[in-house]
Amino acid sequence: MIQFLKYKSSFLITVVVIVLCSVSCKKQDLPVKPQSSPFAAAMENNTTSFAAGGGTGNIIVSGGTDGWWVKMPSNNWCVITKMYGSGDFKIPVTIKPNTTGAAREIIVMINPTFDLPPVAIKLTQSN
Repeated sequence: MIQFLKYKSSFLITVVVIVLCSVSCKKQDLPVKPQSSPFAAAMENNTTSFAAGGGTGNIIVSGGTDGWWVKMPSNNWCVITKMYGSGDFKIPVTIKPNTTGAAREIIVMINPTFDLPPVAIKLTQSN
């Protein structure tokens, strides 16, 4: 009789575990995976050349739902204060006066998320 009760209790435990697993393992409705938006970035009014005296402009980012970040070489004459964000944004660019006597250029990279290709913007300044 004891042997029978051992098997019966093992059987009941096994049945309970199977029932609990089948109830807890049902398919869940997961949130929709984010999709990339069309992405573009360009200088406002196509202003990519600046006079020796300096100036200001804006990079217009059309990011939709995408995030983005700015990457550029270290320098002391092209100032961008907003280095990352998401969605549509106007990034202010300040070009300091050129006192070097030589023309200069810099390439600003706007990198979107979702492995989309980066956008390169070449800014130049006369001497």
